[in-house]
Amino acid sequence: KEPLDSSQLGLVASMTLYAPQAQAAEPANDVFSGLDAAFDTWALDQHVPGLVWGVVSEGKLVHLKALGVQDLDSRRPVTPQTLFRIASMTKAFTALSVLSLRDDGKLQLDALAETYVPELRGWRYPTSDSPRIRVRDLLNHTAGFVTDDPWGDRQTPLPDADFTALLRQGLPFARAPQTAMEYSNLGYALLGRIIDNTSGQPYARRIEQR
Repeated sequence: KEPLDSSQLGLVASMTLYAPQAQAAEPANDVFSGLDAAFDTWALDQHVPGLVWGVVSEGKLVHLKALGVQDLDSRRPVTPQTLFRIASMTKAFTALSVLSLRDDGKLQLDALAETYVPELRGWRYPTSDSPRIRVRDLLNHTAGFVTDDPWGDRQTPLPDADFTALLRQGLPFARAPQTAMEYSNLGYALLGRIIDNTSGQPYARRIEQR
C-alpha cells in the first residue's frame, strides 16, 4: 500500500476521510449533481490530480464519487478504494490514545516527557530556567519546538532506531516550553514514542486495536 506523493496531491489528502470498500447506493434522483459539479470545478481550478468525496447521512454512505488519477506518471485512475494519506488528521488518533493511556493509569499529562522517553533527559533547553517538556505541552503544541511542517512528510519512513538517534542528539527550540503555541509534527512524533513505551505496543497496533 504505497502512499501517494503528497507533493502531487496537495490538499486532497487532507480532504479525503474515508475510502470505502464498496460503492454507495445512489438515491433515485441525483440530488448530489451540484456537489459533484463543485468538486469537478475545484479540482480543475486547483490543478488537483485526483480525489474521492462522499456524503454520509444517518450513519450511512449515500453518495460516493471518484475523480482523476492517482499519480501523474502512470495515470492510474482514482477509485473509491484508492488509499489517500490523511496527514495531520492522525493527530486526533494520537491525542485520543494518549488520553486513553492517561485514563488507564499508564501516564500522566503533567509528567515530564522524558519520564517516558529517556532520550530526552540530556537535552539542552534554550534558557537555564526553561521548564522541561511535559506530555501536555506536546499535546498542546507548546513544547517550544521550531515550526516543522514538512518534517512529518520527510520522516514518515524513519526507522525507530534512527528516530532514537535523532532524539539523543537533541533538537532545536524556538522558545522555552510553555510560553507560546507553535505547530509541531515532531511533538506528535514524540507522543507516538510515548504511546509505544507506555502501552507496550507499537503505535500503529495500539491505534488499530483501540
